[in-house]
Amino acid sequence: MSPRRTGTLRLLGTVLGVIGVSLLVVGAWRRLWQSRNDADPALVALVAAVVVGVVVVVSWCSAHRSRARQLTIATRRPGWQLHGVWTDESLSRELVKQGVWEPGLRRGGGSRLTLAWSTWGIELWRGGRAPYVVASLPWSAVASTTEGSGHAAALERPAAVVTTLIGASLVLVPCARADGGVLPASTAQVQRLITALRTTRDGS
Repeated sequence: MSPRRTGTLRLLGTVLGVIGVSLLVVGAWRRLWQSRNDADPALVALVAAVVVGVVVVVSWCSAHRSRARQLTIATRRPGWQLHGVWTDESLSRELVKQGVWEPGLRRGGGSRLTLAWSTWGIELWRGGRAPYVVASLPWSAVASTTEGSGHAAALERPAAVVTTLIGASLVLVPCARADGGVLPASTAQVQRLITALRTTRDGS
């Protein structure tokens, strides 16, 4: 695929993601407005516009940070495959089981990471322009990679579950696009990611 077409598809994906998030926010605010008969329509519209604007800016900044992280990872891990993910609410304590203490992950899930894998194994990366490895697992330390469900920011989504030999279950909620974005992956997309992980492992 040409760089121009790739860029167009990325832009289209970002626009659609922003529209989707904006519609959700407007819908929620509309329900709130209907429950308050005394609200000033002009004020409600203004606040809704501000909320949508904040959501758009935060989403864009988060997606941009994910892409910056992946560009850096690609230079440090040439040939590795990458996919943006959100943390599940259980990830912090499951990492502790694996001997990894990673402060600052959101309790309810939703922190952004990048899943990287190759014929050597799996890594989880965090950070923006200066990312670092949170967890590194050779395939020999991985018991299974399966499909499951996870909670990212209190919402249940299809997830990839990496279970280690010592019993830690690393639940990751993939983004719809490999380079990140604002939309979660569908069940079919998660299944394809699991297949890619297994195929790489089988070829190691």
